[in-house]
Amino acid sequence: METNVGSPSEEPRARILFVDDEPRILIALKALFRRDYDVVTAGSGEAALEILRQGDVDVVVSDQRMPEMTGVEVLRKAKDLRPRAIRVLLTGYSDLSAILSAINDGEIFRFINKPWSNVDLRSTIAAAVKASAVDFVSEAAAPEEDLTARVHVPGVDDVGTLILDDDEATRTTLQRVLGRERAVYTAANLDEGLDLLERHKIGVIITEIAVGGELVTDLLSALRQHHPSLVAIVLTGKSDAEQGIDLINRGQIYRFLSKPVSEGLLRGSVNLAMRRFEILQKHPAQTLRIAAEATPPPLPDSDRRGVFQRIGRLFGLTA
Repeated sequence: METNVGSPSEEPRARILFVDDEPRILIALKALFRRDYDVVTAGSGEAALEILRQGDVDVVVSDQRMPEMTGVEVLRKAKDLRPRAIRVLLTGYSDLSAILSAINDGEIFRFINKPWSNVDLRSTIAAAVKASAVDFVSEAAAPEEDLTARVHVPGVDDVGTLILDDDEATRTTLQRVLGRERAVYTAANLDEGLDLLERHKIGVIITEIAVGGELVTDLLSALRQHHPSLVAIVLTGKSDAEQGIDLINRGQIYRFLSKPVSEGLLRGSVNLAMRRFEILQKHPAQTLRIAAEATPPPLPDSDRRGVFQRIGRLFGLTA
């Protein structure tokens, strides 16, 4: 372990923990960031966890492909040990199961591909440090509350769930499974979905990875920019690692679930997502902890421009 500590007279600097089993990578990362941050390095997952047990850090950046303990495992355990810390995964290969585990269990802030661009890496770390400065509010449910067995109370649970899927059977099934717990609205395309967002208060959106033959990444990115407390779950039968990375970096999705999914897992995931929405509504600063990359989506045609302008108008007035 190596660390740089400023003099007592200096303002406290953010503490960044880099985890990688390749010494040359750690040397490069330390050289890149030691002027701006208090840099700590660990050559293995267990060494990283020992650092976390001994003291707090602001950001944990772990490589995925390491012997004995993967980066996903490190970040999952880091979440338990230091839940306030922002988690970033370095990955140089496309392992779908690892990507999905990082999203669902590690709840990471960003994926960074190796080899990285120094400019992009600096920008990502700066965003992670900014996010870590926000007071952490736990999303853990009270132990006695069964999140998979809620019953919708009309007039009390007025925040709804939106299902966006062009498959009618999926929409019908999800509405049946979730409808007794909360108000559920369904849409077969983007226009229908935006109509529902205009008419109802929506806290959680469950969407296929593609609707009408088009990936929803741009839509989720636009929604994240205009309505940061909206919580997104992707439920899909067609998934790959690259899409999962993009959905986190640009859309900050909460869960990535593969079809078919059990009713218990689905209900539990939606209720946890609604818990996150409620916290974000009560503590708006928390949205910085899940801020997505501020990259404008491509707008190749007038129809799509109209969709994104509509999102801007909708949430410019109501978010």
